[in-house]
Amino acid sequence: MMSTTASLPHTTPYDPAATAAVSRALALALIEDPFYLAVTVEAQADEAQRLQMLARYCELAIEEARAIGEVHYAGNDGAAIWVTPEAGHEAIARHGQARSKALEALLGARGYANYSGICEAMAHNVPAHLDDAWYLSILGIQPAARGRRLAHDLLQLTLGRADRVGATCFLETFNPLSLPFYQRLGFEPEMPCREAITGSPYWIMIRRNA
Repeated sequence: MMSTTASLPHTTPYDPAATAAVSRALALALIEDPFYLAVTVEAQADEAQRLQMLARYCELAIEEARAIGEVHYAGNDGAAIWVTPEAGHEAIARHGQARSKALEALLGARGYANYSGICEAMAHNVPAHLDDAWYLSILGIQPAARGRRLAHDLLQLTLGRADRVGATCFLETFNPLSLPFYQRLGFEPEMPCREAITGSPYWIMIRRNA
């Protein structure tokens, strides 16, 4: 069950119905991404089950970020989910462990093995100087709502705050078509990588503080 603790001032206030709708929108946005295909492998060819599993995955990410980062919704059409160091490393580790335990139950043996293996390998590739950077965990707008600058406006909410406090931000993307979008927002491709489990390329992108 989602936490009902008060949200941080820079986080969308918690609303169960809105969170459920946004989680489904994120699932629709991300369902063909190589990472999410790998972690929902237990659903096999059952697209309805895969969508449900992925929506719950996104709910867990929102719950975690509400405690150790920030979350912004684009109405019911999508969200930007961030993890920031402001909560402290102990809190980040504690909430990360709780989320991992929930994901192990949600994803099944093969899905969780893929999740753990991919995340471990990707974390190994993140440069050490980003230990205290703000991390864009998930960004997604459901297909029916694209073309309205919703993703741009969502990111500006956090990037503006990052600029005010001098924070560096980073992200990882498996979608080469997203690179120009992020570059227009000030992110620079730091390094191309290849993820072994999916066999897919991905990019680490960094937006350095002013």
